[in-house]
Amino acid sequence: MNYIHFFINLFLIKHISFIIIATLKKDLVKNMRDKIASKVKDLKKDLILQEASAYFEEIGFENIKMNDLAKKCDISVGQLYKLFISKENIYYEYASYQIRLFYDKLQKECLHVESPEDRLLIYLNQKFSTFKSKRKVFESPVMGDPLFFSKMNRKQEKSAKPIYEFLKKEFERLASKHGLSKEFDFLQVAYVFNSFSMGYVEHWLNTQGELDIDVKDVLDRFISGFIYK
Repeated sequence: MNYIHFFINLFLIKHISFIIIATLKKDLVKNMRDKIASKVKDLKKDLILQEASAYFEEIGFENIKMNDLAKKCDISVGQLYKLFISKENIYYEYASYQIRLFYDKLQKECLHVESPEDRLLIYLNQKFSTFKSKRKVFESPVMGDPLFFSKMNRKQEKSAKPIYEFLKKEFERLASKHGLSKEFDFLQVAYVFNSFSMGYVEHWLNTQGELDIDVKDVLDRFISGFIYK
């Protein structure tokens, strides 16, 4: 009788183990499929945003029509709406895509630059040149919202976070290099610096002037008015 119980228990253990392993495999396959599907969707989005970027910059976001954009990207309107739920969503995704490109370029240009001042100057140069090259897009009322980047940064993807972390690190290094106060919240300094430099861009957009700015002067003004305070 003990042998019978033993073999019954052994059979049950093997059977239960088989069910658990099969379930784990099924979940693993599903997770892999979900990850692949998500990656494919992101790739499709990036390809469309790459095509849409030039279109946005040519005619301006307000003049974009979903039908025209779908034709431009050689897909159906239905496929476009599967990837982007609305025109505004496309714009936020476009801005997020551009921020990723901006950050990648910033990293490359700073690769062999040690000085925090020089790295911050590269950031400013790149920021102003990016806005100059995409004026039609940034004149959109959506982008014209003063809280646009803050709203976007609160979204799940937090696209601008790496840039704020970059600025935070450089201001920390700057403070250490010059023996300045280390009591600052340097992430806050990064946000303030971003808003400070955005003021030049907003002035340029609103006055129809030129965005030919001495970036060293911008950085010196910020440091003298805030860091050394």
